[in-house]
Amino acid sequence: MNEELSISVVIPVYNSAGCLPELLRQLSDVLDQRGEPYEIILVDDASPDNSWDVLMRETAKRPKLSAVRLMRNGGQARATLCGLERARGGIVVTMDDDLQHRPDQLVILLSAMAAEPDLDCVFGVFDKKQHAGYRNLGSRIIHRINARAFGLPPGVRSSSFRVMRRELAKAASSHRTGNPALAAILCECTARLKSITIEHAPRYSGRSGYTLARQARLAWDNITNVSMWPLRATSVLGLATCGFSFVLVLVTLVRYFTHQIGVAGWTTVVILVAFFSGILLLALGVMGEYMVRVLREVRGAPRYIVRDLVVSPSPVAAADEREARRVGVQG
Repeated sequence: MNEELSISVVIPVYNSAGCLPELLRQLSDVLDQRGEPYEIILVDDASPDNSWDVLMRETAKRPKLSAVRLMRNGGQARATLCGLERARGGIVVTMDDDLQHRPDQLVILLSAMAAEPDLDCVFGVFDKKQHAGYRNLGSRIIHRINARAFGLPPGVRSSSFRVMRRELAKAASSHRTGNPALAAILCECTARLKSITIEHAPRYSGRSGYTLARQARLAWDNITNVSMWPLRATSVLGLATCGFSFVLVLVTLVRYFTHQIGVAGWTTVVILVAFFSGILLLALGVMGEYMVRVLREVRGAPRYIVRDLVVSPSPVAAADEREARRVGVQG
């Protein structure tokens, strides 16, 4: 009987050649101390630096490491889902590649999951991130917007440092959307979520690619991918505008019949035309965003394309391969 993996760690990789050796050293030490069979899956999201070369070297040295290289950059969510689809552990971990998600904090998340067997996912969140002040403020605002859009349970915050059960990882992978928002997908799959506070470390090397503008764009993409509230907000704005226009019409008629308007209302006409034109363009813009996403979904394009796959031989992998060959011969 084959030994089953207890833990799978999935790490999307982008521009992290300088972090990877230290990350894998710390992570392997933490997992080795637990004494449970594990695997580490790294997904290179078409990094422009030499991250893949580093992964090739690390894979040759570490028997429990596998690496996937995508043909084109698709973003953190797609790369993470690529890893989730390959995870075989009973517990699946996702974390970032820049060592700001400290490997030693993984023990806290695993302990929280073990302490409450009914939980499906535990998020590791941070009271204070090791970022610039404006980025911390922007992150808090965006996280609150995402929480409302994703429908997170009260008191639960999401992050990309998470521990989930294999069943939830499989359920998340089964969503075939081309524009995945992983936190929203997890919320659609289960309400048994929890977040606990852990420590956030400074970036080990390099610079983050998530500028405030990119974070805002990502938040907007996530909201329009999973939530209808921009359309509803536009509808509410339209109703409010109609109410305001009705009041304005009544006021104008009263002034007209009481002879309070002695000059042609050129200013009023200009204001009204400009105002309603802006409302119409806003509504068209929001609907256009949804139309683009509908077109992308119906195209059925793959979320990612694998260019290379490297798997180090391990006892579990070797046993699986021998079993596959035995079944193939018998068949």
